[in-house]
Amino acid sequence: MTAISIIHFSPIELYPPIINLLRELEKQEGQLKIVVITTANRAGLDKFVTQSHSIQILRMGAMGAGIGPIKRYLTYLAFFSSAFVHLLVTQPKRVLYFETISSWPAYIYKRYLNRKAEVFIHYHEYTSPAEYAGGMKLVRYFHTLEQWLYGRAAWVSHTNAYRLDKFEKDIGMKLNAVAAVLPNFPPRTWFRKPKAALGSPVRIIYAGALSMDTMFTEAFARWVTLQNGKVLWDIYSYNCTDSAKRFLSGLNSAYITLHQGVSYESLPSILGQYDVGVILYNGHIPNYVFNAPNKMFEYLACGLAVWFPDIMVGSLPYTTQDVYPEVVPLDFTRLHEYSPEQLTERQNKHERTSEFYCEEALTDLIKNLVKK
Repeated sequence: MTAISIIHFSPIELYPPIINLLRELEKQEGQLKIVVITTANRAGLDKFVTQSHSIQILRMGAMGAGIGPIKRYLTYLAFFSSAFVHLLVTQPKRVLYFETISSWPAYIYKRYLNRKAEVFIHYHEYTSPAEYAGGMKLVRYFHTLEQWLYGRAAWVSHTNAYRLDKFEKDIGMKLNAVAAVLPNFPPRTWFRKPKAALGSPVRIIYAGALSMDTMFTEAFARWVTLQNGKVLWDIYSYNCTDSAKRFLSGLNSAYITLHQGVSYESLPSILGQYDVGVILYNGHIPNYVFNAPNKMFEYLACGLAVWFPDIMVGSLPYTTQDVYPEVVPLDFTRLHEYSPEQLTERQNKHERTSEFYCEEALTDLIKNLVKK
């Protein structure tokens, strides 16, 4: 039985890709022994529960809004010491870590305890050299260490080719055979048939963290209000900043409703009630410029059209022509130029359902993780 350790510092409930990976690994019941080391979420989301006896999830400390500095430092101590002891005692054949913040135990294990261990690395996000330099000291230190792993890793992946290319240029190294693109796609069970025509009002949803500073929240909210009932916008957010809450409350629009966020695996039943899914990132850092977010593919799987800011270079390749559900880049600085009728017209378009699902996207990673 192959022993695999997965290190994911941030709460897994907040990251769909790790949830989908674990659901796929559950299908390998009896062939693997997997231990996931993570932290508990403080976002109020339901705890992820595995359906496999082969997978054990250890939550060391908690992370999220409202965590003070003492508890945060205690979480760092508990998490990294526990992960290190786990690797020391169990000696797994393979270690998969997500993001630089999770890298230290894998680095120590591979470099000093077990040179034969295979290390797999995945980045949910792209972090530029300037962000590493100006960011948290602990992450910056871990990043200097993890670079030793790059030339010795069995797998290094980013969510799209843009990010992977920038990452390789940043580290000054072509990763060749171990480099991979691992996009954030939802499971096939999310599939919902799209509508051939959209009625009025058009029902729009945004699901995820909401901010005034890093998103076109204000611009879109004002556009919705100006449509005077032709569109309705519902927001489901487990992480809505205080400034965003104040703005939406002050706007007092009858056409915008803020809901509590829901767990990832509950989302399809919510999304299926809507016509359009909106993405709001304003590209304040490269990560959100070279980005094709999981929201896009989740919306599409559930039969929704997708509207996104045209500054998101990583999403532009998914733009559609003459098909629905539509994937449409919009200039969010000139939303007044768009009408709901223009954006939702489906006459003379043909249906093309989503082809972006995690089962296919995860095939190569899982094959490499479970091989004898």
